[in-house]
Amino acid sequence: MGEFVGRTRELTALAAHLGCARAGRPQVVVVEGEPGTGKTALVQTFLAGLDADVTVLQAGGEEIEELVPYGVVEQIALGAGEPGDAVVARAADEPPTVGAALVALLGRLRSRGGPVVLAVDDAHWADVRSVQALVFALRRLGTAPVLTMVASRPRDGGRIERLRVLATGERGARLRLGGLDVDELVALGRALGKGALPVPAAQRLRDHTGGVPLHARALFDEVDTAVLRSVQVPLPSPMSYAVLVMGRLSQCPPATREVVAAAAVLGEPCRLQDALDLAGVSGVDEVAPAVAARLLTTGPGPDGARLRFPHALIRAAVYHDLDLATRSALHIRAAGIVATTEEALRHRLAASTGSDPLLAVELDRLAAGQVARGELARAASSLVSAAGLHPDPADRRRCVLDAVELLVRTGERARAEELLAGLPPAPGAVAAGESHVRGQLAFAAGRMAEAEHLLLEAWASAADTETALRTKICERLCHLYYLQLRPDDAVEWGNRAALAAPWSSGLLVTSLALAGRPDTRPLRGAGSDDPAAAVARGAQLLWTEDLAGARAELTTAVTALRRSGMFMASLHAQGYLALAEHRMGAWEDAVAHTDEAVALAEDTEQDWTLARLHSYAAMPLAAQGEWELAEAHVAAAAAAAAATGLSLDRVGSTVAAANVADARGRHAVVVELLGPMAAQARSGVAGEPGVSNWPCLLADALIRLGRISDADEVLAPYERRATELGRNLARAAAGRVRGWLEAARGDLDAADRAFSEAACYARAGGSEIDGALVALAHGAVARRAGRRREAATQLGAARAVLVRLGARPALARCDGELAACGLSPVRRTLPGGLTPRELAVARLAASGISNPEVAAELVVSVNTVEFHLRNVYAKLGIHSRAELAPHLADSDQ
Repeated sequence: MGEFVGRTRELTALAAHLGCARAGRPQVVVVEGEPGTGKTALVQTFLAGLDADVTVLQAGGEEIEELVPYGVVEQIALGAGEPGDAVVARAADEPPTVGAALVALLGRLRSRGGPVVLAVDDAHWADVRSVQALVFALRRLGTAPVLTMVASRPRDGGRIERLRVLATGERGARLRLGGLDVDELVALGRALGKGALPVPAAQRLRDHTGGVPLHARALFDEVDTAVLRSVQVPLPSPMSYAVLVMGRLSQCPPATREVVAAAAVLGEPCRLQDALDLAGVSGVDEVAPAVAARLLTTGPGPDGARLRFPHALIRAAVYHDLDLATRSALHIRAAGIVATTEEALRHRLAASTGSDPLLAVELDRLAAGQVARGELARAASSLVSAAGLHPDPADRRRCVLDAVELLVRTGERARAEELLAGLPPAPGAVAAGESHVRGQLAFAAGRMAEAEHLLLEAWASAADTETALRTKICERLCHLYYLQLRPDDAVEWGNRAALAAPWSSGLLVTSLALAGRPDTRPLRGAGSDDPAAAVARGAQLLWTEDLAGARAELTTAVTALRRSGMFMASLHAQGYLALAEHRMGAWEDAVAHTDEAVALAEDTEQDWTLARLHSYAAMPLAAQGEWELAEAHVAAAAAAAAATGLSLDRVGSTVAAANVADARGRHAVVVELLGPMAAQARSGVAGEPGVSNWPCLLADALIRLGRISDADEVLAPYERRATELGRNLARAAAGRVRGWLEAARGDLDAADRAFSEAACYARAGGSEIDGALVALAHGAVARRAGRRREAATQLGAARAVLVRLGARPALARCDGELAACGLSPVRRTLPGGLTPRELAVARLAASGISNPEVAAELVVSVNTVEFHLRNVYAKLGIHSRAELAPHLADSDQ
């Protein structure tokens, strides 16, 4: 690296970020620059100057391997250098599964004593799944001393956008490389042995090359020094970089030129022996002149020595200088030399000049195998290649549409849109399969009206024999109508899908509940280990108010989905789980689960789930009085709902905001939020007992504002429906509000009856928090009626539960009522003021499992677990995990 010059500011910045990582603040730095600006040279120079205690892991994207799932992750794992550090990444694994393995790997490397520097070069060619897994891991490093450097071109089609987001604020930076300045070009000339250029000549060189180091160096190498130093003789055109490369190649012996051409055709990296065989050269000595001319580099590989080009532009210059006939002939010969069938097909494809039905069929078969192995992006690429070879337009169309469907499944929507845009109009009527694929893409892009039209069109034209296609259409329409809060339509299409499915889906169960037709049938698949059946059963139990049963089923479902690597599929179930925990007062667990689900959704770009997850997150935080966090989730839910435009998201974010306003005692805000919903509501949409409690929130707020008649108009239909369905917890909430309403009318006997019945319903439903809120309301009314002894009894019972659950807003109201009774409650708080995450870690550690097992359960690094435990010990004043259980037991009393 002796010829590296300049970039002092960038090297200083990298050193500063390494210092932050050493101090326990993991950093991400994205180095961006156009080809030839020296991204790789900067990273390698920095790595060469690191202290001996730093562990370095290096990986890089390859143009030829950008569709190989987890290719970059495999390089990172191999760089760890220890057999126990292997990260096994199967193509079918979802990115969070592989990301969790990376978290564990980086945690193990801490034992080496120093920080870890992870360098990923040419990230614009990194495979998408590796980038997703890396983002997942980097968000969960806690205080691990890790500096991640990512070098990429600025235009990468959004491939590393999530990494760029991480490289902001205190977590990192983006370093944008431009050209070298005049002084740095003078220094480069000296380093290359060309002497010091006069400043005017250096300025001309900078103007001519933009200061791009690769181009400037090429001119230093190829142009006479006298020409460079003169300002009179013109410099070669910047477009002639390829000419300079070919000029260098022309000085090599003929056999060497053949080896370089063979390497360009094989792609990099390639096996040295393959290049020699393709070039028809027997001795490795013919490679030396190319290495001396800086056209090739050599290095070790798992299957023998390998050849690389120092820069992609050099390979491009050599490859495109070959005439078409020579290039095709070399690819044909390469197909017989390379090791795998897939590589051979790639070379045969590159050699083709027109339709080739036999090769097209082989690519179709290759794609089918790739799908079976979970290599969806590679399969899509194979299908696109096959489309260009099929002579029949119908086959070409089929391949493109199949590729689009695969790309939608992998989240590569932009590429899918591009492929569809290139399809010519269908001859005659559009096939059902094509309408379905276009509908899927419109759905993924949030164009719901278009998606509905296309899916209905697909259903109308699908033949009765196309059972699999018809089932997929029904499932997608059920999902669409569910999101649009059209429960009757969702139920219709969900039932059609269920005819072909082994059991009802969670979406169908929820749609039935929204439609006012709760599914109380024993679900098919009961007792089955299939997580989809557990999600459906959990949803059924949630909407019928068996909260403990729902929690058990959904916990099983989430665990099973995670163990199967189906992290994205687990988001829906985890949202339901958090909602069940919120309703039963298990707020710490609800917060931990929603925090995790939101992070997973962001990491895996499942943006369509964020409005609901943020809504679920806001409510338990509001119940605990964590106003800042609750309001942040409400704002995020509203933004996500605006982005999707979906009715379900809009209603969910509004109800979440109303829950926060209610907890803060902002009754006018509650009415402002929920009033429009009451004006539009009908039974079966959003306010169905067991599904949502917003009518109770609204009626309570109206009572506090003195609008008694309006409150009764909202509450009465909800009470009737809850009674009809036998929903005990909905009747408890409605009875509590009815007690307030009757008291406001002056009918204290009716109020007492309402509170007593509500307390019975809360006990029957097994909900401590509902019982405590009823007792609080009953005590408040009794205190206002001058029945202080009765008030004290009710308020004392409520307070014991509120203290234990950590319901700070309700507890503050309870203490205010007790004070008005002339009583001074003994104040208790959870020991040490543990955060939700600290409490989650402490509970798992107290259960007897190890730190790595805690990390695996919470999908964080071991370092993060240790960080939280240190905080827990400090807050509780203890020194070992053996002391945790008694303290946590005390907090639960």
